[in-house]
Amino acid sequence: MRYICGYLAAVLLLVLILCQSIIVPTFFMPFFRWQYTRLEIAENMEMEFDELMHATEELLDYMRGRRDDLAGIRATVAGEQRGSAEEGYREFFDNREEIIHMEDVRVLYDRLYLARNISFWGFLAMLCLMAIRRYRIGYWLAKCTREVFVGFLGLLALTTLLIVLNFDRAFEVFHLILFNNDYWLLDPRNSLLINMVPIGFFMHIAVFIGILMAVGLGGIIAVGSVYLAKEKRRQEMGLSGDR
Repeated sequence: MRYICGYLAAVLLLVLILCQSIIVPTFFMPFFRWQYTRLEIAENMEMEFDELMHATEELLDYMRGRRDDLAGIRATVAGEQRGSAEEGYREFFDNREEIIHMEDVRVLYDRLYLARNISFWGFLAMLCLMAIRRYRIGYWLAKCTREVFVGFLGLLALTTLLIVLNFDRAFEVFHLILFNNDYWLLDPRNSLLINMVPIGFFMHIAVFIGILMAVGLGGIIAVGSVYLAKEKRRQEMGLSGDR
């Protein structure tokens, strides 16, 4: 039972870290500012930088459920006013494919938030169960998380290698797995969305996500290893209790 509780807690903590490692970069506005400056997105789209950031904030608010749709986003693109309340103006996002794609993306993030919340409360529940049963929470958590996280880091390293070897193909496979349509194949000639976040943007956000995962998992492995080493010394000195 100790192993079951320990491994379940480790898996739930792993899911929590993975979900949060994806959520944080997605909604981290300084990252968007850096990428937009680096890739000269505002200049390429013929937009004011502040208006581009405003449109981005509205898009991200839609993705996390803070607005119902993408209508009414006001900005000037290549001298054309968009999203005005007056009749006759185009919406900022007026391409059918990009709107449907963002609806699909919003569903994915709803599920991501759900998975994060379930894993968080599940992890706390496992800790409470271990405390009720008087297990040595620190020991079993350190032992099981180290084993689970080391295994996952190996898988992450392999995945990273495959992505580095051919990012374009990895990007395509990623979308084929997550989406059951081809609306993500946007044309930069008529889609503002793909011009806001081109392939170079996704390359850097993938690196950001990978770093967060590696740091989070690696940090817990390091702390757990130090704790287990101390426990081993205590056991050798006859000071360790029942595990």
